[in-house]
Amino acid sequence: MTTVDEQFGLLLEDLMNNIEAKSVAIVSQEGLIVKSILEESTSEIKLAAMTATILSVAERVLAELKAGSLDNCALTGDEGTFIVMAAGKELILAACLDLDARMDTCFIEMRKVARQLEKLT
Repeated sequence: MTTVDEQFGLLLEDLMNNIEAKSVAIVSQEGLIVKSILEESTSEIKLAAMTATILSVAERVLAELKAGSLDNCALTGDEGTFIVMAAGKELILAACLDLDARMDTCFIEMRKVARQLEKLT
């Protein structure tokens, strides 16, 4: 039988392969890395803290604007896109993508993984 940690790792590996991400991570709402597959130059600590902050701020903006609940938050730069998405009440799913990544596929695959993470916790 596989552990939850191993299941998290398998989900991240599948996600990386399906969306061709540069980095993927599962982060706690408190801003700590739960499991990740990151590029060498990426700091786990910084990524986790920024991921939790981005999700929290995005949720507060939507609440203030009475725009409903957050589906995802995407930050697009000139070299790629960073997406964060809640995965239940305790976890956040984050992915760093190449600029040419298919966003529709990314959102579909990330939502699927987020639902699976929610079931595991």
